[in-house]
Amino acid sequence: MFTSRDKEVGYDESESQAITLADGGSSSDSKSVTINGDTITITEEGTYILSGKLTNGQIKVNVHEKSKVQLVLNGVDITSASSAAIYAVQADKVFITMAEGSANTLSTTGAFESDGDTNVDGVIFAKCDLTLNGSGTMTVNSTNGHGIVSKDDLVATSGTYQITAANHGLTGKDSVRIADGTYTVSSGKDAIHSENTDNTTK
Repeated sequence: MFTSRDKEVGYDESESQAITLADGGSSSDSKSVTINGDTITITEEGTYILSGKLTNGQIKVNVHEKSKVQLVLNGVDITSASSAAIYAVQADKVFITMAEGSANTLSTTGAFESDGDTNVDGVIFAKCDLTLNGSGTMTVNSTNGHGIVSKDDLVATSGTYQITAANHGLTGKDSVRIADGTYTVSSGKDAIHSENTDNTTK
């Protein structure tokens, strides 16, 4: 149900890539990070440490389908008006780790807009497996959609979460697996939801 890496909250800062968020001025020295206005795209496997604030921006993960990416949130405040604050377009698995003692806020304030054929409808939205862990806090606000979404397996092994969502709070298409952590969920629909109408074995 849970891999050792699902539960691992540590990371080597010297081998990680730093991304500093700022409206119109986000920066990173990594060649694996593309910055286009307030959209920051990660294109290679690795660990990325994020800090700072975007009032209308997005973090995208778009790597090889067999690659894994760890996002360490170290005091981030990301708001998107019409899409996911963190959007994993392609990867094998994305780990979102809250740095020790950090407070992080992710929000979508308006109606969600689709990305081509993809109905992006969560503040954190992953088209791959998604793991949440860490020893910080995460506040998620979704005015019109879901809180945290994985279109595969959604795994949470540690951390403190405050989720407010118009629809579901936590949703995984194939499964939702929770090992530990503290969750306060206020949702218009299910607090925790898993449903796969395409594969009845799920």
